[in-house]
Amino acid sequence: MFPSLYISHGSPALSIMDNSTTSFLKNLSSNFPEPKFILVISAHWLTKNLKILYEESPHTIHDFYNFPKELYQLEYKAKSDLKKCDEIISLIKSSGIEIEKDISRGGFDHGVWSPLSLIYPKANIPIIQLSLPINFDSKKLFELGVILSKLREDTLIIGSGAMTHNIMNSTWENENAKPNSYAKEFRDWVVGNIQKGNVNSLLNYEKEAPNLQINHPSKEHFLPLFVTFGASNNHIGESLHDIYMYGNQSMDTIIFKK
Repeated sequence: MFPSLYISHGSPALSIMDNSTTSFLKNLSSNFPEPKFILVISAHWLTKNLKILYEESPHTIHDFYNFPKELYQLEYKAKSDLKKCDEIISLIKSSGIEIEKDISRGGFDHGVWSPLSLIYPKANIPIIQLSLPINFDSKKLFELGVILSKLREDTLIIGSGAMTHNIMNSTWENENAKPNSYAKEFRDWVVGNIQKGNVNSLLNYEKEAPNLQINHPSKEHFLPLFVTFGASNNHIGESLHDIYMYGNQSMDTIIFKK
């Protein structure tokens, strides 16, 4: 059985950088066997209702501005698998949740290809992407993860977001700036509850988590965590990478092994 992962994907430029986080991601796959499929829920595909990218050969979406030219030339040519998509659609619908095929989006956003270009640079594993529905709260996303846990026999489930995500307050001139206390307090609260399997506290994060608003002015980068959290059988995880960039960006990757 494969783990589920929550990956802080950072800036799109991470895919062309050389630092401790890129080194970590390049070695992340050594923690488990190679999966047959990868299922990703990214913070960068927000929809009203749950959707699945239904495209055999998705293109690379460069969904960002004012980055180095070489980043716009990067292509991650992983394919999808429509048969697996159909299996996932049937699984989700049989559990009472509606899901739509998306045949117009056409590609993977950087929340998918940026980290995966480091983890699986050969792009040889089919990737299926689900959207992040804006009307799903933490409990609904957790329930979706419980449903998706049945896929873990052959599929690596990844939530791609950011443990902390206030990019307007980042110290962009210093990649190695000292971590801000508000980011560290939030991160430590989340990771501490994940390590203890405190499902109720995490699902109630909007009331219980310290410094939520300053770390997540909008919550889309935090919400993919709940899918991977729900996909765990015992709902206990651990952090593999306690590193900060630009003073307030926690680059944690959380692994749920069981």
